[in-house]
Amino acid sequence: MRLFVDANTLVSALVFEGNESLLLDLCRLGVCTLVTIEYVREEVRDVLSRPRLDLSAEERDGAMAILARYIVVLDDPPIETIKAAQGRVTDEADLPILMGFELSGCDFLVTGDRSLRRLIPKAITTREALRLAIGRIS
Repeated sequence: MRLFVDANTLVSALVFEGNESLLLDLCRLGVCTLVTIEYVREEVRDVLSRPRLDLSAEERDGAMAILARYIVVLDDPPIETIKAAQGRVTDEADLPILMGFELSGCDFLVTGDRSLRRLIPKAITTREALRLAIGRIS
């Protein structure tokens, strides 16, 4: 099962204990494949540098190394494709995520963003992704 993940999901997986880190663990075990795009990777890098997370340079580098090792990072969608999708989501900053997901061939988009989950039929929460991934093991 291929799961497209957004920046908030990845940051939570890399920094905090919870459903997102469990999903990353399942990825490490080969139960599922986590996929994203360059745009999201750079957003993760930016968020990890914010003072409120209070991460050292070593911790940031370690988190980015985990991302590089376990997450499939695809090229960003072409700008023409992103522009053609304008109006499909309420937040224009989500257009690269929408188009990245659609072009990735992933089974689901894993996001905590409620507006994306309302607009995209295959957008699910991390908890739903865990249930589906664990169900594949049994």
